[in-house]
Amino acid sequence: MKDQYQSAATQSQVSSSWYSWFTLVIVSLFFFYEYGLNNIFNSLEEPLSAAFHLNSVEIGFISSIYFYSNIIFLIPAAILLDRFSPRNLISVAMLVCSSAVLAVALTHSVWVLAISRFVMGIGGGFCVIGCMRIAASWFPSTKMARASSIVVAVGMIGGFVVQLPVTVLINHFGWREATGMFAGLGYVITIVIFWIVRDVPKHYQARFTAHRQELHQLGIWNSIKVVFSNRQNWSCALFASMINLPIYIVGALWGIPFLMEVHHLSNTDAATISSMLFLGTLVGCLAVGALSDLIRRRKLPMLLGVFASMVLIYMILNGSAFSFWTLLILFFLLGVSTSVQVLSYPTVTESNPRMVASTAVSVLSISFMVVGAVGQPLFGKLLSLGWTGAMAHGVPVYDAHHYLFAMNILPIAFVLSLIGVLLIKETRCTRALVKN
Repeated sequence: MKDQYQSAATQSQVSSSWYSWFTLVIVSLFFFYEYGLNNIFNSLEEPLSAAFHLNSVEIGFISSIYFYSNIIFLIPAAILLDRFSPRNLISVAMLVCSSAVLAVALTHSVWVLAISRFVMGIGGGFCVIGCMRIAASWFPSTKMARASSIVVAVGMIGGFVVQLPVTVLINHFGWREATGMFAGLGYVITIVIFWIVRDVPKHYQARFTAHRQELHQLGIWNSIKVVFSNRQNWSCALFASMINLPIYIVGALWGIPFLMEVHHLSNTDAATISSMLFLGTLVGCLAVGALSDLIRRRKLPMLLGVFASMVLIYMILNGSAFSFWTLLILFFLLGVSTSVQVLSYPTVTESNPRMVASTAVSVLSISFMVVGAVGQPLFGKLLSLGWTGAMAHGVPVYDAHHYLFAMNILPIAFVLSLIGVLLIKETRCTRALVKN
């Protein structure tokens, strides 16, 4: 059957309201918080390793537990978000995640640390999918790139906050206190989202209810089949997950120690440079989303972003004599170039029936989490190859050679991302009328 949400006139009227953009920003605070949790181990890596006596492989594994639980719960989360209130589900997920962060701040057990990380991933399963579900209900296809870019940009602010600002808090108050503050922030965001966000505009409620009834008639397995049999979804997943790998490797866990060891920077300077990856992604998302909607093309900006990323990562890995400011600019530009991954969201929503929007976006989220789950411990394993056994304050010490060797997985990822782009079909910012 044809997607009944194809009423361009109604959708344009909905998206013209300032409240629709305000709703999008507020619900994106969920992504802000979850993306912060995704990447907070970059700042916590050293204090957690010392407090719980963990080596690089162990800390990499515990950090990656987030991705494993996320993968497990992404499909159930997508099914629930397509069938029940996204606002209510998001609020519960935020409450669960905030409580898990508080548990990390209070625990002295490595098992509680691991379980809390697992619980954070459960909540994260509702994150991007929930935000995109709200966006798909409030905006037409012609504005989905801008809507998606705002969601991702707000998320990047979360990634930025857990770099330098959290590092400063850790240095000033201690890692437990800083983590407790982040838990408190989560509780505040939970209240704000539940109070302000609505699933759909009031005059769109009848269509929304009809959509839910049709989705129940379609059935869970048929809706999954519609999404998973669409090759466009998997091409977008390959492109986006591979070009996003620097966030998981450099931004989430190893960026600060890499810069400290290879470029001989202080902890604060390294955190400042690492945070530029998120700031660049924030700026890039907004620019790329607006440009893509303006030229009505998705694929061309993707290609340009992949090629630019290849050049930038080559410079970063082969410029050991670069100054602080040069590295600052390079990391910012790398964030800008890899931000083209944001276009995978509108491309996927335009290539699937609107009624299964959450399930379609879950394909992207699964690919992100699989890459994160594999990439972080793989980097830790590569880093540990040839380790001499040197220790400092109970933490293993790796030299520049080890970091540069492990970082070679990034150029390989960008090549795979290029293959993904070449397989994507251009949508021209138009939603396909898909028959189920």
